[in-house]
Amino acid sequence: MSADAARGGVSGQGPAARVVEAGAIAPGAPTPASFAERLTELQFTLQHEKPPTLSDVAIEALEPFLRALLFTDGTVTRSLEAHTLQPVTVRPLEQVTTSAPDDAARCLEVAAGAECVRRRVSMQIAGAPVAIWAESFLLVDRLPGHFVERMGASTTGIGGSLQQLKLESWRELLHFGLSDPPAWADGPAPSPLALSRLYRICTVGRPALLISETFAVELADGRYRLIGTAEP
Repeated sequence: MSADAARGGVSGQGPAARVVEAGAIAPGAPTPASFAERLTELQFTLQHEKPPTLSDVAIEALEPFLRALLFTDGTVTRSLEAHTLQPVTVRPLEQVTTSAPDDAARCLEVAAGAECVRRRVSMQIAGAPVAIWAESFLLVDRLPGHFVERMGASTTGIGGSLQQLKLESWRELLHFGLSDPPAWADGPAPSPLALSRLYRICTVGRPALLISETFAVELADGRYRLIGTAEP
């Protein structure tokens, strides 16, 4: 038996030579940066059409929890409460009947100027400043009866209300980017930096709600972090 065979390997290749070092990227595997880019393209269907008011930001530049919020297709309030172990207050600021702006109408697949309901809310983690705002456009005729009226003073958020009604729906993420806090925010924003995302909720195969969420962020150790979620 040759020395190579005695070591259990092919000539010139012992077992150690065939083991990929811990932390090394396997041949052909994508780098984190290239995978992040592909993930963004797969999940945000209109990222290439984001408005000029949004600046590019790589998802690797987001702190992990903020990145998870960006990609979640569940309720933001539940994610916040699970992460911080603090209650989150949803404060209704406005709910009015209006005409859908052109961009919103296109995403909702209705004619520009179609009648809709615009709802604005803020969200606050207990013990932290208001750092999240959401603006929604709702098509009443594509939602259950009395849904909009119930939303008027609801403190559970749209996602929570949809779950309470057990309404079958799905979310489509559209685009995201760095932005300013919304001009309609209630009181001064805790930071001049914000991360915004746009998505729509579809029911019975058609868009029924278009939601823009804005998160006040700060730079911490070179990454963007949602204000109010720093570890104690």
